[in-house]
Amino acid sequence: MFIPYNRIGEGVRLLAIFIFCTFIFYTIISYVSDTIRPLEPYKEPHGKAVKVMQHTPAFEGTYKEMKRRLFDFYWYGE
Repeated sequence: MFIPYNRIGEGVRLLAIFIFCTFIFYTIISYVSDTIRPLEPYKEPHGKAVKVMQHTPAFEGTYKEMKRRLFDFYWYGE
């Protein structure tokens, strides 16, 4: 029985190159992502930010009130 060791070696080498390139690309993408991401993403906005909805423990509004608030939400583009 003949076992083609050279073909197995080529396959292992191809797999090793694929794993190495995947690791390098992942490292680059992680670095770029960390560079772009803001330091505090949940801090209060500055400038002309408009708060459309206020957090209430229990919403006791009517259908019209909820519709108006949703319309404001879409209108201001938040």
